[in-house]
Amino acid sequence: MEEFSYRAKHGFSLIELLVTLSVISIFLANVAPNLNPIIAQERSVVLTNSIVGALAYARTESIMKQVNIITCQSNNGSECNESSNWHNGWIIFVDNNGNEQRDPGEEVLRVYPATTNGTKATFWKYYVKYKPDGRSYPNGSFLICNPGIGVGKALIMFHTGRLRLSETQTDGSAITCI
Repeated sequence: MEEFSYRAKHGFSLIELLVTLSVISIFLANVAPNLNPIIAQERSVVLTNSIVGALAYARTESIMKQVNIITCQSNNGSECNESSNWHNGWIIFVDNNGNEQRDPGEEVLRVYPATTNGTKATFWKYYVKYKPDGRSYPNGSFLICNPGIGVGKALIMFHTGRLRLSETQTDGSAITCI
């Protein structure tokens, strides 16, 4: 006579399932709070990379098309706002008349939406202008902060159009996020 194995035919017992769920719950309760700073750091990296990519694209287009290209802060995706809050979105467009504002008929090359993950990016000017030789105006620093981290980064722009990432401000002080 063949021996009958209840477990092999019907899966796990209720007690085994409850013990497994308890162990998983305890593990997640201890690990989840430690993930918040990591997630905040990654969100900061994503915004930094978006800005770097957008500015590199604008510089390349300016050189290739031999025209002035503007990257400006935009809340609506079609016109520039005179705001330093770049985390609210920005656009890249061909500035045919050189007035640093998008006018009717000026081509929008790219639109970047607002970030909604708590990371903030500020720049002292609402626009960055690239000239046909690749130089940019103005120079300065994008300050990128996520309060979940506490410390931010500076994306420093030079007149040559090049960017450099720094953990300190131009005066050497730390970038603190509030």
